[in-house]
Amino acid sequence: MIKTVGSICSGIEAASVAWEPLGVNFDWFSEIAPFPSRVLAEKYPSIPNLGDMNGIPELIKQGKISAPDLICGGTPCQAFSLAGWQNGLNDDRGNLTLKFVDIIESNDAVRLATGQNRCKVFWENVEGVLTDKTNAFGCLISSLAGLANVLTVKGGRWPNAGLVRGKTRNVAWRVLDAKYFGLPQQRRRLYVVAGGKDFSPEKALFEIHKSNFPEYPTSVRMDTNLRCSVNTQTASILLTEQSGMGMQRHIMALCLLYRIIASEDCLRSKQRD
Repeated sequence: MIKTVGSICSGIEAASVAWEPLGVNFDWFSEIAPFPSRVLAEKYPSIPNLGDMNGIPELIKQGKISAPDLICGGTPCQAFSLAGWQNGLNDDRGNLTLKFVDIIESNDAVRLATGQNRCKVFWENVEGVLTDKTNAFGCLISSLAGLANVLTVKGGRWPNAGLVRGKTRNVAWRVLDAKYFGLPQQRRRLYVVAGGKDFSPEKALFEIHKSNFPEYPTSVRMDTNLRCSVNTQTASILLTEQSGMGMQRHIMALCLLYRIIASEDCLRSKQRD
């Protein structure tokens, strides 16, 4: 069950506001910008702000901070944004995507050593990361899934939704637009949810449609295997191109975590039976 959360690139902590009613506790934040840091100090005086995320892996390994059940974060988007230079991992800010992975791996190591499961992961960024020429997204999901080799896609463009069942984690992602969730602004963002082999992130991100939407474009679905060039390692991946208002009207932060918790509760119920 998710009880504790660590937050990376915290900003003013929208996640804390959304998830607090679900009974989760934030153990630590990580923010360096002056204004958001002042907001965190004012609103959450009892929760430490660790500052620079680069030092977090070592802090976790040394036991100076907790190894939480879930780590969430939206690493800097400037390196992937269509409004920027789009240098991806060659930009120091874009390279923090890999540091996020280092944090997850350090957290996992401590948790596994103490008999706990790997942590759940929630990551957010601009959709431009799906077309990044340095394949930052492929590096991210491959690492989260525990694959020895980085996944790539033909043409270098990842679909706006998909699922990878990996060696250590199952990883799902989807682009959602905030304008369908009460925000008077078009704001398309990519959301990634990942958890252990007994966790189904697709239940958090994808819905089962029980009615037809004839007025909207139909989905195009491809089931394929992506084969890594080294050791012929294969990862099964479901690529789903989704479009239309009906496909976008779904979950955001609150609903995402609710579904993650519900999936865990369902799994434990089955195990007891």
